[in-house]
Amino acid sequence: MISLFFHPHFRPRHYIGGSAVIFFIVLLYTTSLSAVFSVGGNYSWEAFKQDDYLHQVVFFSFGQAFLSALLSVLIGALFGRALFYQSFLGKHLIQRLLSLTFVLPALLAIFGLLGIYGTTGWLSQLMQWLGIHWKPTIYGLNGILIAHLFFNIPLAARVTLQALQAIPVEQHQLAAQLNIKSWQFFRLIEIPYLKNSILPTFVLIFMLCFTSFTIVLSLGGGPQNSTLEVAIYQAIFFEFDFPKAALFALIQFVFCFVLFGLSQIFAKPPETNLSQRYIWQMPPSSAVKILNIFVLFSVCLFLFMPLVNIVVEGLTAREWFSFWQDPQLWKALIYSISMAPISGALAIVFSFLLLLLSRQLQWLHFPVFATLIQTGGMMILAIPTLILAVGLFLLLQEIDFTNIHLFFIVVLCNALAAMPFVIRILNPPMMQEAMQYYEKLCLSLNLIGWQRFKLIEYPLLKAPLKYTFALATTLSLGDFTAIALFGSPDFTSLPHLLYQQIGQYRNQEAAITALILLSLCLALFMFIERNRGNND
Repeated sequence: MISLFFHPHFRPRHYIGGSAVIFFIVLLYTTSLSAVFSVGGNYSWEAFKQDDYLHQVVFFSFGQAFLSALLSVLIGALFGRALFYQSFLGKHLIQRLLSLTFVLPALLAIFGLLGIYGTTGWLSQLMQWLGIHWKPTIYGLNGILIAHLFFNIPLAARVTLQALQAIPVEQHQLAAQLNIKSWQFFRLIEIPYLKNSILPTFVLIFMLCFTSFTIVLSLGGGPQNSTLEVAIYQAIFFEFDFPKAALFALIQFVFCFVLFGLSQIFAKPPETNLSQRYIWQMPPSSAVKILNIFVLFSVCLFLFMPLVNIVVEGLTAREWFSFWQDPQLWKALIYSISMAPISGALAIVFSFLLLLLSRQLQWLHFPVFATLIQTGGMMILAIPTLILAVGLFLLLQEIDFTNIHLFFIVVLCNALAAMPFVIRILNPPMMQEAMQYYEKLCLSLNLIGWQRFKLIEYPLLKAPLKYTFALATTLSLGDFTAIALFGSPDFTSLPHLLYQQIGQYRNQEAAITALILLSLCLALFMFIERNRGNND
C-alpha cells in the first residue's frame, strides 16, 4: 500500500471523497456496534446458556429461514422453468412484474395477504360460499412462510430464467437430434447451468429470511414465533431490557456475518455471457404443458391476488373524504416523500465515491485494495439496519430528540441499507473499459471534480444513475426497520402509519394508506423498469 503514494499518477485529491465515505461508515458502525457490545456485555453468558427463550428464538430464526428458502427455491425454479418453456399472451409483462415484489414494502404485502388469507379474507369468504366450515389462519409460521414465499419466489424464478436463457441454442438442437427429453434433458443439460445459481440463491434467500423483521413482527402471532430482530425490538420497547437487546443484536451480528461470508463464497460469476438472437426449444409434451400451465396459473394467482386486494379494498373504502382530512396521513405522507429521495440520493453519493476510489486503485494496479473497498460497501448487508439503529438508539438515548434529529437518523439508516444494491448496479458501468480509457485523458486535461463528472462520468452513467436513484428511493420509501425504533405520533411515515392502522384493526383507513403507498411504489417501479430497459 505504501507504494501507492509513490506512484507517478497518484493524486491525493482523487481519494478524498471515497476515503471520507469509508472513514464515516467505519466510524458510524464502529461506535454503534461498540455501544451494542458494551451494553450486551452486562448480560451474563451463563444466563444466555440457560435462557430457553433465546434458544427458541435462535432455533425458530434458522428453522423458518431454511423452510422459506427451500420452498422459495423449489417453487421459484418450477415457476421460472414454466415461464421459460411456455409461450402465452402477457408473458413479457409477468416477467417484468417479477421485479415488483423486490421494491414492494413488506407492510404493503402483509396488508394484501391479510385481505386474502385473514379470518375475514377472500379465501375465508370463498370457503363459506362453498359451505366448507374452515377458516385459514395467517398468524404464526404459516403466515411468515406465505409472506416470505410472496417476496422470494420471484427472485428464485428470475435466477432460474437467467440460467435457462444461458443454455446455447445448439445444445437444445443437439438434444433434439439425440432424442434427449424430459428427465434426461433436465439432468444432462439444465442442471449444469442451474447448479451454479441455485445454491447462491438459496443462501441469499436464507439470509434475507433470517434477518426478516417486518414480516415476523406483523405475522408472528406471539413471542413463540419471534426471530432475533423481533426479539431485539421486543426487548427494547416492551421489556426495556437494553442489555438483553444488545446481546441479541450481538448474536444476530455474528450469524449475519457468517451468512454473508457464505453468500460471498457461493456467489460465483456466470461462466457464459451469451446474447442469443433467438431461442429454439423442443415442443413440450402434453403432460409437461399441463403441468406448466398449472404452475403458472397457481403462482400468478398467489403473487398478484394480494395486489388486486389492495386496489379493490382501497377503491371501495368508505372513508376517503374524512381520511384525507386526517393530519396524521399528511404528516406521514410528507415525511415519506421527503425522506425517501434524500436517502436515495445519499446512497448514490456514498456508493459513487466508493466506486470512484475503487476504480482509481484498479487503474493504478492495486486490484486487491479495489476489491476490498467494494466488498466493504457490500458488508453493510452483514449488519442489519436494526442493529445499526439499536446502536444509535443506545448512543443517543440521553439526547432530547427533535423531529429533525430523527429525520436525519432515519434517512441515514435507509441510505446505508440501500447502498449494497446501488453498488452492485453501478459497479459494472463504472468499471467498464471506456471509463478506464478516460483516465489518461482526464489526467492530461486536468479534469477533476465536478467538471470531470459533468463531461465524462454523467453521459456514460445517466441511465444507471436514474435507475439506482429510483430503486434506492423506492426501497427507502417502504422501509420500516429504522422508523420502527424512532417513530412516534409526531414523526411517522406511510409504512409506520400502516403498521399502526393494521395493529388497531382500522381496516378502512389501512386500505386507503396501502393504496396510496402502492401507487407511489408502482410509479417508481415503472420508472425503474423504463430506465432498466434503457440501461440494458
